[in-house]
Parts: sequence; C-alpha cells; structure tokens
Amino acid sequence: MRIDSAAVLHEVLTWRMVGTRWRAVAAALDELAAAVADDDVEEVRRVLHELDMAAPTRVLRIEDALAVGVPEAVRERVNQLVHTLDAERPTPEREEPPAPR
Repeated sequence: MRIDSAAVLHEVLTWRMVGTRWRAVAAALDELAAAVADDDVEEVRRVLHELDMAAPTRVLRIEDALAVGVPEAVRERVNQLVHTLDAERPTPEREEPPAPR
C-alpha cells in the first residue's frame, strides 16, 4: 500500500491542470489522508484509483492553456502524506526479529 501510494503522490507533483481539477485532487488527498489514518486499505485503494483517474490526459483541450502546476496547498498535503506513509514503514530497529526455526 505504501509503495503504490508514494508513487501516485510523487506523480501528482508533476501534473499541470486547471484550478477546478486541482480542487478535485485536493479533495481526494483529504480522503486519502483519512483512509490512511483509519488504516482502511480498501478506501486507500479506491482513492488512489480516483487520483490516478484525475491525472491530466495527453490530449490537449482549450482549457489546458490555463493549466498550472501543483498549487502550494496540494504540494504541502502530498508532502504530509508521503511523510506519514514513510513513518509507517518498518525500520530495522522497529521490525520484529525473525522467528527461530
């Protein structure tokens, strides 16, 4: 879950979209944060799929001329989520020793 989440979150930081689409991404990031806090794996997967579907397309539309990079509030939210996910990753000192054979 952490690897998929981190990959999608890092990708978000490269997107260029219009403001209305960024608002939808911001809402999805809030949902993702809640799902991570609740340790709700299915909800995390659902929201990651929603974020993936929100990605800008390669087909250019007239509105794409108004596209902007990631807003600061979205960038901050992504960074917070990545930090939270990294904190949940086991480190060698937090891992349980292997069971004796």
